Amino acid sequence: MIFRKSKSLHISEYQGHKELSLQNHQSEFLKPEYIYIPLIESGATCECLVKEGDKVDMGQVVAMRTGNFGLPLHSSVSGKVTSINKKMWHTSGKMVPMIEIKNDFQERKAANIKPNNVDSLSREDIIKIARECGIVGLGGAAFPAYVKYNSPSPITTVIVNAAECEPFITTDYVLMKTQADKLIRGIKYVMKATSAEKAVIAIKGNKHEAIEILSQSIDQENIVIFKLKDVYPAGWEKHIVERVMKKTYKKLPSDVGAVVNNVATLIALADAIENNLPLIEKMVTFTGYGLKNPQNVYLKIGSLAHEVIESIGGYIEGIDPAYMLAGGPMMGQGMIFDSFVINRSLNAVTVLPKLEEAEEEPCMGCGKCCAYCPTFLSPILIKNTLEAKDEEGLVALRADKCIECGICSYVCPSRIDLTVATSKSRSIVLKKGRN
Repeated sequence: MIFRKSKSLHISEYQGHKELSLQNHQSEFLKPEYIYIPLIESGATCECLVKEGDKVDMGQVVAMRTGNFGLPLHSSVSGKVTSINKKMWHTSGKMVPMIEIKNDFQERKAANIKPNNVDSLSREDIIKIARECGIVGLGGAAFPAYVKYNSPSPITTVIVNAAECEPFITTDYVLMKTQADKLIRGIKYVMKATSAEKAVIAIKGNKHEAIEILSQSIDQENIVIFKLKDVYPAGWEKHIVERVMKKTYKKLPSDVGAVVNNVATLIALADAIENNLPLIEKMVTFTGYGLKNPQNVYLKIGSLAHEVIESIGGYIEGIDPAYMLAGGPMMGQGMIFDSFVINRSLNAVTVLPKLEEAEEEPCMGCGKCCAYCPTFLSPILIKNTLEAKDEEGLVALRADKCIECGICSYVCPSRIDLTVATSKSRSIVLKKGRN
């Protein structure tokens, strides 16, 4: 099959920034006074299943995501529901209604959280557990994992997205070094659920220590390591599938027989399969030159970002004003306040000192944004078309193919914020297609 491989970029000056969160030992933030469960996830509304005054257990279902891919949301603490419509800042940059739960610090587990006899579990059992435990993609998309495992297309290969290509973020790297055995078990559960013949761990070739640890943990020949180049966005699902499978696809990886999960998702799946443990805790990278002690933090989902930051030492002196990002510097969402809730899809919080902003200059016509776009778009043309309010033109320019990677803004010598324009255009085209 002949195809054009997606393009990528080596961001050399960011090589050392991942060291920020690795210079300190990882810590825990497992005793928040309150946790918050957003009643919106990935654009879908969530039905609240509790009322004010209810007592809840850790791991109890408190809401259900509606729409095509329904999925439960669980309380990460035991305690009392104090509000079912608390407006809080969300990682989308908006205020949304949330369930507020006051922690009683009893760590009282829901009755169904108990060990499984994993050897007796069928393919259907694994898919069911993944759904009931709320396992979603932890790379940022929050796509329900069980949907991938229940693909109508035959699956031959499980691909582990271990690229973690965005600057500053190191969550998956730490998990590979500290929980490699659990990762391998998670891979095996997906192989059983999908009847896949083999699994491929796609990791950047410069991650020597993690590769060595993984190699020692792999105990069967049909699980192999594939070394990716140190480029961005190597972690984009299509980029990885094209390199590993030597094929491309239009809609889903399953079209070419692949299922893709990232490292954190597979570790969460292993906990679910082995102990019926819902997705209520996770590791998040807190990083950036605006923090005193950047590090990875294992925390309760639903915690507040500013409370976690305070627990690890807070901000450097004179940080205000600062750039606060829910996510990494390339794809993260800028936040106005640090009192936002850490939901189950967030993988990083990045804090950077605010530098003097250079003014945007007219387009030079250099074509760099087009040359480096992974999806072969023309970002500057999309921006001009957006400003002309030409929706049909945005459709013709395939603005819906934008993956919001941020490369176009990064390479632009005129400092034009092309990413914002292409992202808005993408939303317009997708909305137009739904109507």
